[in-house]
Amino acid sequence: MNEKDLQEIVEKNRTGFNLLIGKNSFTINEIKVFQTDNPITEPTTRGGVYFAELKELKIEATILDTSVTKYLSKAMLGPNKDFLDIILEARIQDGQKILLVTNLTNSMQNVSKVILYLTLKDVIIDS
Repeated sequence: MNEKDLQEIVEKNRTGFNLLIGKNSFTINEIKVFQTDNPITEPTTRGGVYFAELKELKIEATILDTSVTKYLSKAMLGPNKDFLDIILEARIQDGQKILLVTNLTNSMQNVSKVILYLTLKDVIIDS
């Protein structure tokens, strides 16, 4: 799926996304998809742990339920040797479900919200 089609699906269904981390589900209050350029000259393995492309699709997800923060350390590289996949899911047209398989790369929080920055690994549309 290309970037424009994915952005269109996410925009149309932005109020229906949930974040699944482990066995926990959190409502995503704001979501957007965008492309970034990595500061590399060719695709490469970073730290022997994950593969980085020249351009990557990223997702910014805002969650007002700040209790999500206690599950984030299990998902980030650093405290762990592997990324934990975080699934963003929503119902889309004709009862289909879209699953965005992501890895958490950064997070910011204040007293009222948590903003997650995720790298998109895969898109699954399920009927």
